[in-house]
Amino acid sequence: MPSAYAHPGAHAYEPHAGGPLEGEDYEPAIDLRAVWATVFRNRYMMIAIVGVALLLGIASAVLMPRKYTAQSSIQIDQQVAKVLGTEDSDPQASGSDADRFLQTQVDVLTSRAIARRVSESLGLGANDDFLKRMTGARQIEIKPGDASLSDQVVDVLQNNLTVDLRRNSRVVHIIFTSRDPALAAEIANSYATNFIEGNIQRKFSASSYSRRFLQNQLGLAKTRLEGSERDLIAYARSARLIDASAGARQAEGDNAPRSLVTANLIQLNADAATSEANRIRTRERWEQARRAPLMSLPEVQANEAVQRLSQKRAEDFASLSEVRRRLKPDHPVVIQALAEIATLDQQIRQLAEETRKSIENQYLTAERQNRAITQQVLSLKGATLAEQGRSVQYNILRREVDTNRQLYESLLQRYKEVSAEAGITSNNVSSVDLAEQPRKPTSPRPLLNIALSLIAGIGLAMLYAFGRDYLDDSIRNPQDVEEKLRIPLLGVVPDSGGEAPLAALNNPKSEIAEAYHAIRTSIELSSNQGPPRSILVTGSSKSEGKSTTSFALARDFAGLGRRVLLIDADLRRPSLHRTLGIPLPDTGLSSVLARMTECSAAILPTGLPGMSFLPSGRLPPDPATLFAGTAMQDLLASLEPDYDVVIVDGPPVLALADAAQLTAATQATVFVAEASSAHFGQARNAVSRLLRAGGNVIGCVMTKYNAKKAGYGQSYDYYRYRYDETSK
Repeated sequence: MPSAYAHPGAHAYEPHAGGPLEGEDYEPAIDLRAVWATVFRNRYMMIAIVGVALLLGIASAVLMPRKYTAQSSIQIDQQVAKVLGTEDSDPQASGSDADRFLQTQVDVLTSRAIARRVSESLGLGANDDFLKRMTGARQIEIKPGDASLSDQVVDVLQNNLTVDLRRNSRVVHIIFTSRDPALAAEIANSYATNFIEGNIQRKFSASSYSRRFLQNQLGLAKTRLEGSERDLIAYARSARLIDASAGARQAEGDNAPRSLVTANLIQLNADAATSEANRIRTRERWEQARRAPLMSLPEVQANEAVQRLSQKRAEDFASLSEVRRRLKPDHPVVIQALAEIATLDQQIRQLAEETRKSIENQYLTAERQNRAITQQVLSLKGATLAEQGRSVQYNILRREVDTNRQLYESLLQRYKEVSAEAGITSNNVSSVDLAEQPRKPTSPRPLLNIALSLIAGIGLAMLYAFGRDYLDDSIRNPQDVEEKLRIPLLGVVPDSGGEAPLAALNNPKSEIAEAYHAIRTSIELSSNQGPPRSILVTGSSKSEGKSTTSFALARDFAGLGRRVLLIDADLRRPSLHRTLGIPLPDTGLSSVLARMTECSAAILPTGLPGMSFLPSGRLPPDPATLFAGTAMQDLLASLEPDYDVVIVDGPPVLALADAAQLTAATQATVFVAEASSAHFGQARNAVSRLLRAGGNVIGCVMTKYNAKKAGYGQSYDYYRYRYDETSK
């Protein structure tokens, strides 16, 4: 049965752990140990940064000038109480409108106009005394091109003023800071006073402007009213129109007639309606009186004379009846009584006829009056229609007069109200607290300065430490191998601490010896097929411990009874011959690959049982040409019958093509990375080149690792296992 390692180029060796997964993104997790390691590695510089920050904080507390802060308070109401009830006021606002109003007042308080009023009221711009007290300078020099003294005073006032408007409050705190406590209190109170006075002055200015404006408008309205009235009267005279509404307007309002003809027409029209109703009523009475019996008329029956005569006739008729019982009908007394009764009947009938005649006369009179009034109404209608054509322009002029009169009266009323409000000094800004002279300085605050400097120092120190670690992508600890390079970790070789690595390897109980024993074991257990027949040891750059690792692995495999060949394949800077203590011969790997020497003639003994050495030989001018093709694969295949393990010490990967050609020829590749020296970018590129060349990278060996220096304490110091002294 053929061996699984018969063709090295086929890479029949399959490790347990998979190689790096190219294209996968590395997502670092939060590691408190890594954070502590970063702090520990940069502890000295961090302590220096914090110390300098503390010194600066103490110096600031000692050297900074003492500043005093005074505070006054004012209350700003949106509306004020009305005295007359007619004063203008802003509508009551709520929410964002109220906040906007208060913020507007704050902006006015911090404006340059208020600062200039304060400067003028206190006389701060008269000389440079104020600037000296504020800045502590002995002399204030104003150079050409600089702001004037008054402008500098305003700038200093604004720069040292703070206005605090707390949420859900109408009380505004005016805070001023100065080196002079008395000056701070004086300016804070002056700000409050000038703001209140300025607010009152703005109200007076607005009222004065309103009075002047209304006075001008009132004069114009009066002139327009007088002119329109003159035009109306002139047109009425020219059109012969008489206004009859002057006396009737008070009783009838605006519905009173304007023209005399119209007024007469309206009156006659009303009289005509009354006359017509009277005519109809009297006609009905006459028609009834003419058709009804004379004595049944109500008017006749209601006549007092008729009633008296009727009563007299009734009495006489009763006397006649009594006389007729005693006397004969032809008796003179009877005849006389009958004559008297006949006379009474005639009188009664005559009165009834007169009554009916009066009803007829009333009807005829009403008829004549109705015809006369109707004729007059018809005449006035014609006059009114003729007058309407002339009244169009009159009505236009009349409306203009009324409009001008209403405007004049409203302006006059408003002018009286504004004049009455002019003397009212109600203000929506009032003083709450006056600033008192501060007794203690508010700046500097030593404890706060020191605390802030300490916090700033710690922040800068942490920024320095983590910034340095972020910019430095070196592989510092074993976890970085699997997390960053994504290849298995075969083992960690501790730092020798100044001791020569070969000397440490000669001591089987040393940390380095134990580390290489563990690495050799990891290589053996990396596959269920046993150790690979050919192993390339390489790295990303020089001086990372590749040659020492190659020698240590070869010696360990030989110590297990295996036949091992150590090949120095670094044809540019060979070093294994110095490790073995032999001079560099002329014949070696270069002459074998060039087919100038047989391999068996170039192999040298090492003095170690089971271990042979193939030196690099004379350095060729172009090593990459010797490794090209299948020369190295053929060489390794020819060595398999004689050796169990062939370890090839290769050159660095970056910038050289040698390692890529060697990894394709060997069954397995061991990548060597120096702790805190190998950079992630270089190492990852080197591993990627090996994989693209067809290499089988079984893992990485971290060399020169110092756990304490890396900030991980003694967590990886497990090689300090002590043997029992009694068993020596």
